[in-house]
Amino acid sequence: MEHFPIVNRLHSDVLEDTYGPISAKVLRHDKEIRESHLIDSSGTSRTYAITFFSKWDEKRIIDINEQIKNGAPIGKAFRKFGYHIRKNVIAVYIVALPSWLRKDFKVKGKYAKARLSEFYACKENEAPVIYGTVVEIYSPDFRPSKINETDRLQVNPVTREFEKIGVSKKEIWKRIGRNNDWTDIPQTYSSAKKASRDDIFRFKKRIEKIIKER
Repeated sequence: MEHFPIVNRLHSDVLEDTYGPISAKVLRHDKEIRESHLIDSSGTSRTYAITFFSKWDEKRIIDINEQIKNGAPIGKAFRKFGYHIRKNVIAVYIVALPSWLRKDFKVKGKYAKARLSEFYACKENEAPVIYGTVVEIYSPDFRPSKINETDRLQVNPVTREFEKIGVSKKEIWKRIGRNNDWTDIPQTYSSAKKASRDDIFRFKKRIEKIIKER
């Protein structure tokens, strides 16, 4: 199985290579959160995702968001408008699957891999924007419920902590596109990663609550 793509190639691209046409089934899309399934032609969910929206008010993003609200997969919608996509992965972990999600995945396994990423989008001559922070919970049939070395190497600090050490969104965007290399600032990078733990913990608690209440 192809490792999770963090530059331009979309998660839905990988799904379509495996299962054929993939569409989004939107469960919720309001001002704060989007819940959706990425489903194949048989109606089986291959990924359940929750997006926690960032604060943006640019008309360009609002227009794209309307298409996403009406059912367009996030990555495909941005790509349609000429944006490049990169993912700042901030956590990869294992979650216990509730019965409703095992039913939607059509699996018997009790655990799944989850990946939490900041969804970056950028056009030439424009500043990068974070559309939201997205957790993707993968069907165990698609991605095994095991964390591998590539998963670990993709994990970065959250943007908020990056910016506190003087690393801008533009720099994050560039570095993700250059093999996610931070070896020249190991100490400040490690400090920002540690400082990100509280934010990641809060995201995980919100995710757990949403899943349990569905």
